Amino acid sequence: MDQNTLTPATNQGLRQIVYEKLKDAIVNGVLKPGSKLSEIELAEQLAVSRTPVREAIRQLSQTGLITLTPRRGAFVTLPSLKDASDLYELRQALEIIAIENVCENPPIKDLKLFREIFSAMSGQTSHEEYLTEDRRFHCFLYECSGNKYLHKTLNNIVDLINLCRPYSMQSDPTIMGVFLKGHLAIIDAVLHGDCKKAIAEMGSHIEDTKRSLLAFLRQHPGDYTSVEEE
Repeated sequence: MDQNTLTPATNQGLRQIVYEKLKDAIVNGVLKPGSKLSEIELAEQLAVSRTPVREAIRQLSQTGLITLTPRRGAFVTLPSLKDASDLYELRQALEIIAIENVCENPPIKDLKLFREIFSAMSGQTSHEEYLTEDRRFHCFLYECSGNKYLHKTLNNIVDLINLCRPYSMQSDPTIMGVFLKGHLAIIDAVLHGDCKKAIAEMGSHIEDTKRSLLAFLRQHPGDYTSVEEE
């Protein structure tokens, strides 16, 4: 075998590490939607050469988290109203499939733990804490669906939605209560073995989150990242 046909494992590992770090920074809001990315600055911050940064940016552009603009450079994607609407249309359809699959073999113990977590939350809970548990809950359902392709697709969709969702929650202090009730209704329906109700509650919950986000984007077209948390 030609020794030059294989890429050194250390380089491959470094590229993946840079990719994961940039992805986490984008999804968690460290790199804000619409911000321009500098290969030089990112390489300095990560203490790596520009090559793995460039490759990570290219890879993230394929997921939609980064937008590459000719002669302007790379930017963290700033989802439009149409983008968000399209993403939610797909998310709603797939999450209904996910919850239907979960109902076939419900993870009772884990669902009860999530119920305790959401029951302990209130309107005073920080947005960061809620969004962390919200993402963990939905990702858990995707995993329990038993469909690896659905799991991967929904994770990508939610990553894109979450680029702007934290900002939308900041503009409506009452919306968290609605979302918490939605989670509890989904969990209770599954625990009671009522798959039809679980599907209906999931559809209603996703519709609530969609309505909240689209209303925010209509009020803040363009750059909404200057919205400050109260």
